[in-house]
Amino acid sequence: MNPLTRALAVVPLLMPLLTMTPAAADEPIPAYAQHRLNRVATALAKDSLFVDPDMSSALDDTERAQVRTAMERTASKLGAPVYVVVMPNGSESESQGMGDVFLHWLHDRLHRDGLYLMVNQAAWFEEEAFNVPLQLWRIDDERTDIPADRDKRFADLPNRLTTRLQLIRDAQSRPPETPELHTTPDPFGHESELRPVDPEIKAPFLTGLLLAGPFAAVAVWIAGLTAAALWRHGKTKKTGGPPSNAPTEPSTKWLRRTGAKELDKLRTELPTSTTNPGREYAVSAYDVAQILYDDAGETPDRAIDLAGAIVLARLGLAALDARTQKPSPPCWVNPLHGQSTATQKIRLDGRSRRRPVCASCQGKGMRTLTTHILRVPGPDGPRPHYTVPGVWKDTAFGTEGKLIPRVQEYLGVD
Repeated sequence: MNPLTRALAVVPLLMPLLTMTPAAADEPIPAYAQHRLNRVATALAKDSLFVDPDMSSALDDTERAQVRTAMERTASKLGAPVYVVVMPNGSESESQGMGDVFLHWLHDRLHRDGLYLMVNQAAWFEEEAFNVPLQLWRIDDERTDIPADRDKRFADLPNRLTTRLQLIRDAQSRPPETPELHTTPDPFGHESELRPVDPEIKAPFLTGLLLAGPFAAVAVWIAGLTAAALWRHGKTKKTGGPPSNAPTEPSTKWLRRTGAKELDKLRTELPTSTTNPGREYAVSAYDVAQILYDDAGETPDRAIDLAGAIVLARLGLAALDARTQKPSPPCWVNPLHGQSTATQKIRLDGRSRRRPVCASCQGKGMRTLTTHILRVPGPDGPRPHYTVPGVWKDTAFGTEGKLIPRVQEYLGVD
């Protein structure tokens, strides 16, 4: 083992010591707070459709039979059980209103893989697929999780559930895996406490001086050796942040310049892609991206269209690279980051839902993601992309809707 490898191997061993604090660890959820989870898990073990008594009016007997039929068809197609839970999940619950957290905990209680779908008191959907071979984020395009009438949110619930399960049956397949849980509730009993921006230093002075100090010195020494070794070997690179060429507040000039480069790249690839399965998508992406780019010009009010042209050109290239008609959507946080590599729960636009994110944003907390959000030029200064009305907000740059047809409609072209 070379010196660099040995140095890097020691750093993880020291990190727990550097972060030691006399403060108590997060308190576990006490047994009495888990009664609801246990009750639902016990019911699901006997019947895969659970309707909480508090929401019994959401589905009558006929509607429950309709949902059961859709569940059975979906389970047969997926080759895995389908569990549907209709129950309130407010912020005062054990999962603090986080549907994905509740479903993960429910899966842990039930000890059965499959598709778990929850309907909450707002008639919104949340689903998790545990070792089921499908890509759930693909079905968000249809917006079936939003009631048609907010004042009568349960009126169309049976049909929405049936449609949702149909979309799940038709979703793109992938190797089965267990999804990661990127959101966690506050420690039990501390839900109402404000979190400081930076953790307070609670260890006594002598503890820090006598314990943390020497280890910190060792870590700094190792870090110095590591940096020097990386520099000598020419391997130094940035990690952990968004791509250096993807600004959070791009100027119109930057968007014009970058758009021209991305369109040139795609234009160069198209002539040699005649047999590529992704060519049809790439050609359509190029056509609408070029029209957007030409129409927007250098008008600041059209800056978001320039960002869209960049995203479309890159999606066209991605379709050719992956030889597919369905390239992965861009990062929802900042579509200029590039293609998504995972999905995670995000609460930034007044809603909480699972969104596609790139490798740079994956696993980051809300505070960090807020600093990565794409903000486009506007009359009153930069604005978060999801607040600008229009096609880009409606489709979230292709992460929440069929992008090319919607842009064609926006441009008035076929």
